[in-house]
Amino acid sequence: MVRAIKSIHTAPETLLGSFKIRQAFPLRDLEQVSPFILLHHFDFTFKPGENSFHVPPHPHRGFCPITFMFEGSIEHEDSLGNKKVIYDNEVQWINAGSGIIHSEKADKEAVEKGGRTHGIQLWINLPKSQKMNPPSYQPITKNEIVLIEKEGIEFRLVSGAYQDKKGPAYPDVFTAMLRMKTSAEDSFDFPANQQVSFYILEGEVLINNQQTAQSHQLVIFENTEGKITINAKKDSKLLLMTGAPINEPMVSYGPFVMNTETDITEAINDYRKGKMGFLD
Repeated sequence: MVRAIKSIHTAPETLLGSFKIRQAFPLRDLEQVSPFILLHHFDFTFKPGENSFHVPPHPHRGFCPITFMFEGSIEHEDSLGNKKVIYDNEVQWINAGSGIIHSEKADKEAVEKGGRTHGIQLWINLPKSQKMNPPSYQPITKNEIVLIEKEGIEFRLVSGAYQDKKGPAYPDVFTAMLRMKTSAEDSFDFPANQQVSFYILEGEVLINNQQTAQSHQLVIFENTEGKITINAKKDSKLLLMTGAPINEPMVSYGPFVMNTETDITEAINDYRKGKMGFLD
């Protein structure tokens, strides 16, 4: 028995400031893939001295903004006092909780050397019971991510459980970074109550020996039992995501994701009062 595909979406291009990225969701016809509420795919290549990527300090509350770095590096700084650069095959896991302010930019070495900056920013919603927990920041290095190697496959388990192994991050969802060589094949079997999807950063894959999907496409599966088989038709990079849907009201306003309009108003006021900290 195979797990049926519900839909396949191509992420359209959009602007993040002056930088062109792809946004898999939210879209007009796809608000979220709960518990996942936003997916941005960035892919920049700079000449030496020309990397001007910089997202100035901004607040978050009520969710986890996560950066999966497939290639390149990025520097993070936040109101908790953290300052860290993550590199290839590393992850920046922020739990915004009750509030955090952070900034992201190209690190000094990346500016000097130039090259490719390629990865995903994924927003994971939090249930109401966790939205006002203390914020935290977790840089997950190559040595901390669980690497499972198979023939033609590098499977990096970031969060959740897989094959009796556990990822180092937030346990309530499953996320993994996959690199697959041409003709490599892997299969997955997740509980029926889990929302399963994957995004293809680059390459082309055959799903369940039936349907092909390619670069910049998001594949969403039905919430049913069944195995998912992925065969790489080209060298491919994927982000695999599963989690139990959060069946609660959701109201988002820019960098805040809460349950009610009142919650949003409180978040704005708390930010203005400095209750989320400060970052110059």
